[in-house]
Amino acid sequence: MMRIRFVKTALSGGALAFCLTLAACEKVEERKKNFEELSGQVQEQLTHDVLGEPTDQEILQAASLDDRALAGVMVQRAGVADVTLEEALRTESYFAVGSVIAKPREDMSAIITSDEVAAEVEEEFSAEADQAPLPEAIMSAPEPEPFIEGRSTPMEAREPSLKALRESARAMKPPVVKRLDDTMARKLPEMSDAPRLEKLRQIDGLSQEALKRMEKMPDTAGPRMRRMLDEDKAVVMRERTRERLEKLGLPGQVEARDGGSMVIQVNISPTKYPLEGSQDIRGIKEQRIRNRFAPAKLTTNDLACNSERAKALMKTDAELATRCVVETLEESGDYEYVEKDFIFSHQFERRPSNTPTATISNIKPNDPLWSLQWHFREFGKGNDKSEGGAGFADFWNRTHQTGSAAVTVAVVDTGLQMDHPDIKGSANLAPGFDMVSDPFMGNDGDGRDSDPSDPGDACDPSDPLSEDTFHGTHVAGTVGVAATNNASGVAGGAWNVTIVPVRALGRCGGQLSDINDAIRWAAGVVPARDDIGSEIWNANPADIINLSIGLFERCPASLQEAINDATASGAIVVAAAGNARIDTKYYAPGGCDNVVTVAAGDGRGQLAYYSNYGDAVDIMAPGGDMSRDDDNDGRPDGILSTKTSHNCYDPVTEEPVETCFYAYENGTSMAAPHVSAALALLKSQFPAASADQLKSRLLTATQPRSQLQCSGKCTQYPGSTPIPGEEGMCYRPCGGATLDLAKAPLE
Repeated sequence: MMRIRFVKTALSGGALAFCLTLAACEKVEERKKNFEELSGQVQEQLTHDVLGEPTDQEILQAASLDDRALAGVMVQRAGVADVTLEEALRTESYFAVGSVIAKPREDMSAIITSDEVAAEVEEEFSAEADQAPLPEAIMSAPEPEPFIEGRSTPMEAREPSLKALRESARAMKPPVVKRLDDTMARKLPEMSDAPRLEKLRQIDGLSQEALKRMEKMPDTAGPRMRRMLDEDKAVVMRERTRERLEKLGLPGQVEARDGGSMVIQVNISPTKYPLEGSQDIRGIKEQRIRNRFAPAKLTTNDLACNSERAKALMKTDAELATRCVVETLEESGDYEYVEKDFIFSHQFERRPSNTPTATISNIKPNDPLWSLQWHFREFGKGNDKSEGGAGFADFWNRTHQTGSAAVTVAVVDTGLQMDHPDIKGSANLAPGFDMVSDPFMGNDGDGRDSDPSDPGDACDPSDPLSEDTFHGTHVAGTVGVAATNNASGVAGGAWNVTIVPVRALGRCGGQLSDINDAIRWAAGVVPARDDIGSEIWNANPADIINLSIGLFERCPASLQEAINDATASGAIVVAAAGNARIDTKYYAPGGCDNVVTVAAGDGRGQLAYYSNYGDAVDIMAPGGDMSRDDDNDGRPDGILSTKTSHNCYDPVTEEPVETCFYAYENGTSMAAPHVSAALALLKSQFPAASADQLKSRLLTATQPRSQLQCSGKCTQYPGSTPIPGEEGMCYRPCGGATLDLAKAPLE
């Protein structure tokens, strides 16, 4: 290029001199112009590919700074000396103090189809409409307080008393909903549905959106399996459980969930550290946060829960109270299972340093950061290939499609950054739900609602080592929630599928009880409930549910039951294997039954050092390794996806940038969405295929892995199997294969 510029400059100078000595300026100017055009064409050929298309580097350079800046640099594998609360919650097993999950042996819920639910709702609706009008005194009663969107109602206010429960067959409906039903049925007996609902808007001042939620399930839900709570049985079991709390001298609430289990909340403050007057505000605040959680391993405690001393201590010791509630309910024999409300965490491997199917040919995204997404490339060596690539680019071109809007992937995670420039307005995004019930963990000022936005999940924002991960945004970006082929940012694996965000993790992680409900709601098995108790069904029941979460425990019984309900409805559940470098059977949900368990591979197509392993692993997929640069591009071999980050840089100039919208991350959390995206593409290609058929197709879309490619030093992986002939190396089972969509059969 320098030589071309020199020739052009020399020609300009020579032509000017020639023009001064001869009177032939017009011809010289014409020759000069022709030569400049020719040299420009030569330069185009030197800097573009053979087809005349812009190179990846030119696409990157042409993009705006917002569309190309990213975060993520090479890191050391060494761990952090000081263990923060977030690190402890992620690497050890903790539970939420004061919260217990129990399922009575007498099933409180019945399995029915959505058609039966709609018929039952319609029958109840018609029966209530025949009731007599209200007396004049009630007709003239003042209007109730209107519902205010976003306001959280305490559990005590939502739950009617036991006496009220016994007086009504609709025992589990909150007072506001009962009031609305009665007013509608008695005041307006002659009205058809439409005028009746319109009159309701005037009577109770509810918003249009709230009223829509109170109507029956959406028709789009289809005749999938549903769970419906038997309210009469729920009343009996709630009372029986409350009586056992009273015998322990503990105040609390018992909430029956639509899935058939109960969540018991013990009303004891989890902290005894007031902030006022403290000289160490930061330390006390951190201690208050820590006291909301307790390690699952039982500490030395010889107290019998039925002793008078234990009962006295329980009134001020929420951790002891929680353990004793579990022990007492288990000993009663009335429950199928009783378990602590475990705290799940995302599966980033963090090591901080102090519409219809699209039909296209020759598919290559024009997103400027596409060239850095090695994980979507064709498997192999050479240009546009990667030894760790999952073959997405090959699949797009072989099938001439990048996903169908008729296929739904639910991402149960931390929610989404709805204002992200590559997500805002995306046609792939469908309505989701915020299933985080604890306002502290929700970090958004309320409990459950229909806004799955991610406000941040830092456990203690005042801790310099604590940061918001925006984990769900990164995971959903890999699946395909962001707009792709829009000359901005990154590409997703399945561009045109429907993504439903379900927020179940918040500040410090996510409670098991919320995750169970999130899985069932995502699959369309149960409704969610807002602050006034209205049922909110998922209008887009998931074909695939992504769980990039983890708990260092064997699969809890309630979680397994929620997964079973989801798979029985036809959904495929994809789970991260976990980042603890242990056998996945000790981890959940990767060690649960009826899930596709995904281990993480690096840029070489080998099992990543942090990944869990074991016989439960079904497949390996790109999870990245931020400590390696095997493609020698000067950047870490992490997975590049959507999320707002800080301390970024411009990949063109390498200049620092304060804030950006894309980042490299690594972990089995990143591997799982590759498999979810692959299943979504397969479902788009074979829409009539069953879940089992899709899983079978997935497992054939792979490259085999040898024992050495899924190995590590025996000293680093206790319990792994030594490899014969490879001294000091042990085999870590990784499913025996890594994802490669180029191998997916299309017949």
